[in-house]
Amino acid sequence: MVLSDYLALFPGATREKARFMALAEAVLRQVMDLQDMIGTMNGAFSFAGAEGLQLDAFGEALGIRRADLGENVPDGAFRQHIGGKLALRRWDGTNGTAQAALEETLPGSTETDNQDGTVTVSPAGRKDLVPVSAGVRVV
Repeated sequence: MVLSDYLALFPGATREKARFMALAEAVLRQVMDLQDMIGTMNGAFSFAGAEGLQLDAFGEALGIRRADLGENVPDGAFRQHIGGKLALRRWDGTNGTAQAALEETLPGSTETDNQDGTVTVSPAGRKDLVPVSAGVRVV
């Protein structure tokens, strides 16, 4: 709704009072400005839309620094690495849920259980940015 829609809701007797309507307009304008600001905040704190320093702040909050990955890591690769770390933290460590965590991290990747106590993972994308859990070796 626009401001005039809200002002039209006042009864006719109060709409004729100029000072009252000026006060109502001033209060409603502040409420609408606050409502607009709150509407934009969701996007400002969105991981999916984060870029540059904002993405770095997300990483820092999780203990992940872009500089640890090398020089000039693009936002997309860094976002994928952060997402991989989050998926790794949520993963329960079982083979049954490994493929889902891998697919969430690197869509198009595959996991093969070799039936000898080892698992072969073929990651899609930049292999140097694939987060792995302790004790896992990337070949």
